[in-house]
Amino acid sequence: MPGARPHGSTDGPAPGDLELVQRFLNLHEHAPGSGADLPPSREMVEAFLRERGLLHPNERFTERDRETAVRLHAALHAKVRANLGEPMPADRLAAIDQAARAAGLHPSFGPGGPTLEPGARGGLGALGRLVATVFLADLDGTWGHLKECADETCRSVFYDRSRNRSGRWCSMSACGNRAKVRAWRERQRVDEEA
Repeated sequence: MPGARPHGSTDGPAPGDLELVQRFLNLHEHAPGSGADLPPSREMVEAFLRERGLLHPNERFTERDRETAVRLHAALHAKVRANLGEPMPADRLAAIDQAARAAGLHPSFGPGGPTLEPGARGGLGALGRLVATVFLADLDGTWGHLKECADETCRSVFYDRSRNRSGRWCSMSACGNRAKVRAWRERQRVDEEA
């Protein structure tokens, strides 16, 4: 699929099932002829859900499921930005709640410990598994480690493993290095003008 690529941290994925959410958030496409990110296509989301075992081969993924996925994708990005103090828009919170309701999430106390399970099948159930993971990650504190890369040309979601949660870039060797080079060039320009 031209212009499509999953994008993510080279410093290691989020732990456990939160990696699925991180990878979902890093799905995007590029607008032809520009570097602008577009929401993931139906084919990209469906392929991701199938490859990760969230959507079984005999289950359908409809255009309605894709619309729910795009709204959820945007809402979860806003929730990641809220980790750095940005306000969480009410419509984004509502999109997460709507996806949870559509999936029919309910608690389950199985031998592996408590979980949230979707009652819905197909695409809505698959998206519900992502919402359940977010809910549990919020409770156990791991959600707070997800961040968007500070590089304005990247915006990948990464899992900040630093002790004081001071990580800024999905990859220090790529995005972090570019930011440092830009800052150095700006200092040089200012010094030359002085």
